[in-house]
Amino acid sequence: MKVAVKYCVAILGWVSALPTLASGGGPAVAEGVNYIPLEPALVVNYGGPGKARFIKAELSIRTETGEDATEVMHHLPLIRDRLVSILSAQTEEAISTAEGKEYLRVYALAEINKALLKVEGHDPDEHDAKHSADKKKDAAKKIAKHDDEKEPEHKMEDATASAAPSLDSIKPVKGPASDLFFNNFVVQK
Repeated sequence: MKVAVKYCVAILGWVSALPTLASGGGPAVAEGVNYIPLEPALVVNYGGPGKARFIKAELSIRTETGEDATEVMHHLPLIRDRLVSILSAQTEEAISTAEGKEYLRVYALAEINKALLKVEGHDPDEHDAKHSADKKKDAAKKIAKHDDEKEPEHKMEDATASAAPSLDSIKPVKGPASDLFFNNFVVQK
C-alpha cells in the first residue's frame, strides 16, 4: 500500500510538471525588467585562418517587460546564432580596446533586435533604409571635403576605406532586447 502511494505521488508530480515542460520550461518571467542569461557561455573562434584564437563570452540580455522576456527566451537559438556569427567575424584589433568591445556590444544588440523583429514579422528594414541613407551622406561629405583640400586620389581612397565604424554610426533598433551585457569576456590570442 505504501509503495502504491509513493508511485501515485510520483506520477501526480510528473503529470503536474507536464504544462511547464510543454511550455518550454526555463526560468520564470517576471513583470517589468528581466535579465536573461545566455547559457552556456558562447565560445567561438575568431580572426580568420592562422593561429587558433577564441572568444568566450558570458552574456545577459535585458528586457523591459515580461512579454519581451518571453519573446527573447522563445528565440534564444536565433539570438545565439546571431551572436556566434558576430563574435566569430571580429578581428584582434577590433576587440583589443574598450571602445571596440563597447562597439561590439551595441552592434550585437542592434543585430539581435533586427533578427527578433524580422522573425516576428515586423519591418527592421525601415531602420536600415534610413541608416544607409545617412551613411551615404556622410561618405559624400568626406569625399567632398577631400576634394576641397585637393588631396591625391589614392589618399582619398585610403581615408574612406580605412574609416573604421564608430559607436556613433550604430543606430539603435527598438526591439524586445533593451540592453546586452558582457558578464565575462575572455579573449585568447
